[in-house]
Parts: sequence; C-alpha cells; structure tokens
Amino acid sequence: MVHRDLKPSNILLSPKGPRIIDFGIAWATGASTLTHVGTAVGSPGFLAPEQVRGAAVTPATDVFSLGATLAYASMGDSPSGTAVRR
Repeated sequence: MVHRDLKPSNILLSPKGPRIIDFGIAWATGASTLTHVGTAVGSPGFLAPEQVRGAAVTPATDVFSLGATLAYASMGDSPSGTAVRR
C-alpha cells in the first residue's frame, strides 16, 4: 500500500505511538492506477519527485514524504520550502 499523502496533519501522535490517518488517496501496490499518468496527487511540499512528475508511485514515495515530514517537524518548513503554512 502506498499512502500518497503523508504530511504532518496525517500523522497523529498517541500514547501508543504515531498513527497514520486519511487513506483517501491511498493506492494498493499492484493495483491498477487510480489517477491518470501525468497527474500529481498529494500535498505540495511533501510530494516525492516522481509524484511531481506524474510518474508511477512506489513505497519509496511514502519514504520520501515521511522524510519531508520529519524535516518539517525539525525545521518548521519542508525541504522544498513550499509547505503550506496555517
């Protein structure tokens, strides 16, 4: 499964550890694609390069987004500097 939209607001911290929520655009690996080729799905600032290009996503896509989320948690901004501020 590939979440495709890992970002700070989709990770909740609980006493039992972090919980990932909002699987609205998740994609099962090996399943047919849910979006058209060339379409980016996700949140700006946390998208992996392949998502920006509209290429196929893999579990590595979520690893990139998790890294961007951890960078945001430590620096207050995404590595690309495009995270939406509230």
